[in-house]
Amino acid sequence: MAVLILGGPDDDHAAHVLAHLRGRGADAEYLDTRHFPAGLAISFDPATGSGRFRLPGGRVVEFADVSAVYWRQYHGVPASRLPDPEQAYVATNDARGLLEAVLIRLPCRWVNGWRAYQSHQTKPAQLAAVAALGVPVPATVVGNDADAVRAFAAAHPRCIFKPVQGGAHARPLTAAQLTDANLRNLGYAPVTVQEEVPGENVRVFVAGERVLGCVIRSAALDYRDDPDPRIDPHELPAEVSGWCVRAARALELVWTGIDLRRTPDGRYVFLEANPSPMFLGFEYRTRLPLTESLAALLIEPTGPAPGPG
Repeated sequence: MAVLILGGPDDDHAAHVLAHLRGRGADAEYLDTRHFPAGLAISFDPATGSGRFRLPGGRVVEFADVSAVYWRQYHGVPASRLPDPEQAYVATNDARGLLEAVLIRLPCRWVNGWRAYQSHQTKPAQLAAVAALGVPVPATVVGNDADAVRAFAAAHPRCIFKPVQGGAHARPLTAAQLTDANLRNLGYAPVTVQEEVPGENVRVFVAGERVLGCVIRSAALDYRDDPDPRIDPHELPAEVSGWCVRAARALELVWTGIDLRRTPDGRYVFLEANPSPMFLGFEYRTRLPLTESLAALLIEPTGPAPGPG
């Protein structure tokens, strides 16, 4: 049985996991969608769910022989190079349509699957689902209504703003962002505005039922802006570990990195959950068994039950 790594060798995490699995004797291969359809072939029978991959090196892997997929990076499909624009548009959509049908329906253990990936693409819905569990989240407004943004900022003297879907780091919301001229940019894209939660950053890795935490000490508002933050293992209160597992389940994440803030008075606040977190830097600094925890989900029979993404 084969484990497929959705991604390619140019990604450090994909390469690390593939090498680790092979080192444990597992059959592991890349499933790099950038090769589809020119170098990667797929056949799929929707009625039976059967099919196969012909990988760029020529190996054929039947769907029935795939035990698990690690969703590291989905690159989509390359745009068709057909000279006719209409034909190129149809060809690209056809390739994407087949590939994503397989990502949705391939009957194996997904770490993580299509619905979890889609949830991360709609972060306001993700935050709403977690808040519905009773998990503490920051006061938030998401939108492109300038009056609503101003009203929120007036009610919360210290705020941050960030993109709705991601792609840039959080920044302090200042008076400069609240001018009429700047707020007109909301006509191009909405924004997420949140109360700034004071305290320390905590990253929690959830692997099935296992919870591994670390605290990140940095002067930067977004620790990703700090080239050398201090990261130490951190034992979470049992209640917080419990709601991290519940949040992961609600978002259909069997492997996730959850970002929290721990306030000076010891409260924990949920910020977001990533379906394919980077973990090598955290593992190096803390010696937490993150690689082993992820690998166990992919190759051990006690992992999540198989099923479509």
